[in-house]
Amino acid sequence: MKKGLSKYKFERLAVESLRNALRLHFDSALLYTHHSYPSAFQLSILALEEFSKAKWVEHYYFSSITNSGFPDEKFEQGWLQLLYIHPEKQTAFFAGEMFDYSPPFFDFVRKRGLETKKQRATYVGFDRSKARINTASRLSTPGRIKQKDAKQMISLLNSEFLEIHQRISAEEGYFSIDEMDGVISNQMAALLKKWPHKTNLKSRRWWTSWDKKLSSANPPLNRTRATTARAG
Repeated sequence: MKKGLSKYKFERLAVESLRNALRLHFDSALLYTHHSYPSAFQLSILALEEFSKAKWVEHYYFSSITNSGFPDEKFEQGWLQLLYIHPEKQTAFFAGEMFDYSPPFFDFVRKRGLETKKQRATYVGFDRSKARINTASRLSTPGRIKQKDAKQMISLLNSEFLEIHQRISAEEGYFSIDEMDGVISNQMAALLKKWPHKTNLKSRRWWTSWDKKLSSANPPLNRTRATTARAG
C-alpha cells in the first residue's frame, strides 16, 4: 500500500487551498475599503501564496496521474516541505507564465523582496542580516505600507482569478481537478468584477522587456528559452 498522501487528499489539498485563496483575497479587498492598507497588503500576499499552492499541487497531481504515478514517500515529503516555505510559493506564482509579468516584479519576488515586504506589513522591528539585528537601521512599522502597495497586489490577484474564470467559461474547464473549476464560479466572478482597479504587472507587452533582459545576459540561449516559453 502506498504511503503518503492519497489521491483523494491531493485533490482536497488543491481544492481547499484555492477556496482559501479566494477567502483571503476578498478579505484583503474588504480591509482595503476600510483603509487598512498594511493588513490588506499582508492578506493579499497570503492569498497569492495559497493560490500558488493550489496550482502547484494541481500540477503535481496531474503530472503524477498522467505519467508514471505518484513518487515515493521520500520524494513526496521533500516536495511537500516546499509548500511550507513562503518565498517558494511566491515564486511558484509565475509558473508557466513568467514572461507575461513585469521583469522587475519577478526579480523582486525571486529575491525575497515580497516576503520581506509582507513581514514589514505585519511587524514592528529592525532590519535583519542573517542572525544579526541591525540596530542602526530605521525602525520599520506596518504604516510604511501604502494604499498603492495594497491596490497593486489585490488587483493582480483579482485579474488572475477573473482570467481563470474566463478560460473555464470559454473552454469548459481549466484545472485538471474538476472541483477546482467549480470554486471560481459565476457567483465568485460577479464579486471579483466589483473590484474597480486594474494591474499593470501582467501583460503581453512585457515580452519585449524580457527579450531585452535575456538577450543582454546570454543572447543565443535565453532568447530561445523566452520564445519557447511564450509559444507553449
